[in-house]
Amino acid sequence: MNTTVRLTERSGSTSSQRRKGFVPVVVYGAGSDSQSFTADAKTITGILANNPRAVLTLELPDSGKKNVVIQEIQRQPVSKQLLHIDFQQIDMKAKLDTKVAFHFTGDPVGVKSGGVQQIELHELDIRTLPDKLTASFEVDLSGLDIGDQLLVSDLPKHEGWEVLTPEDTLIVRIAPPAAQEPTDEDAAEPAAVEASGEDKAE
Repeated sequence: MNTTVRLTERSGSTSSQRRKGFVPVVVYGAGSDSQSFTADAKTITGILANNPRAVLTLELPDSGKKNVVIQEIQRQPVSKQLLHIDFQQIDMKAKLDTKVAFHFTGDPVGVKSGGVQQIELHELDIRTLPDKLTASFEVDLSGLDIGDQLLVSDLPKHEGWEVLTPEDTLIVRIAPPAAQEPTDEDAAEPAAVEASGEDKAE
């Protein structure tokens, strides 16, 4: 995956830049003032599709290279077009607080028995060195049965990560099958019994 992004100076309106295939970006952090640039939208889209938490190298005009992570993404609500990206400069030797997305694998035995998988948490808050970041955190759900649940405290330890999400936070549970809706025949049966009782009373 390409993790180098070349930035260019902004020129013209943001709408005209987007029409040309660029997205406005801001770079800040590491004790420096925020700076505004543009980046190639296709390059950013490819990075977001592969690993939105990757450590990236920015090539800034007249400023050399900077190590950054994507801090915020703004999209158009309907078209999902990229509108703006915030890059945060990082120190490769200092820990940072970030998130890692879960990648759930395996078919829970409870789902095979008719249960319903309910995902309550999609990302884990962690503190780690930049070189310990991964694209996702793989979690195997195949052993979960109906009534089982997976908490943050149940996750395997990951070397170099300090988990910031509370241990009692629910990630996934396997709920019992949803109650079946009564059929027309089921609804009519009590009425028939009730009517039969009235006949006997007469």
